[in-house]
Amino acid sequence: MELRDRIIEVSSDLFMSNGCKSVTMDEVAAANGISKRTLYEHFKDKTNLLEECLLMMEEKMKMLGEKAFSGSKSIIELICLEHESQSDMRIRFFEELKKYYPALYEKMHKRFTDFHKVTTRKFLERGQKEGLFLINIDMEVVGRMVFEIATIIQNSEIFSLANHSRKQLFRETMVMYFRGISTEEGIKMIDKYLNIKE
Repeated sequence: MELRDRIIEVSSDLFMSNGCKSVTMDEVAAANGISKRTLYEHFKDKTNLLEECLLMMEEKMKMLGEKAFSGSKSIIELICLEHESQSDMRIRFFEELKKYYPALYEKMHKRFTDFHKVTTRKFLERGQKEGLFLINIDMEVVGRMVFEIATIIQNSEIFSLANHSRKQLFRETMVMYFRGISTEEGIKMIDKYLNIKE
């Protein structure tokens, strides 16, 4: 791995764990075992480094999405895996980004939004092909609802992190919404995951 890529990788973990506001470029340099001068040779400032970290996250999301879609797991299993991966830490990171780096947040939010819209449609179509989602759903309406639910889950002004974990919210909203558009077979798979008894 090239030095620049390694810096982005290490810095992403640092920002995600400690927030993008409190982490200094001195700490970034120390975590990477390099001088601050070397760090600034690769990134002009902290905003530039944050943007590169976000672009790397986007690329990883795309790769994981492609891997998931090409794998043998059903769409319901992928929903369950997404539920398990929900993280409060990630929400805090993006909240800080929105507050302290609004221009960068808006720029990246649009990129992530466009990506999620395309992915959601592919996700729904595959669920129908697998016989797990109902055929007669309106793709545009359902896709928009999925996106809006995901947006609400991540908004701590609606659901504070102090009272609701993102994992809990994902279960109570997203998983239950998908259950509502599922066929009998899809419902059985979701209920098995949630341990719901008849």
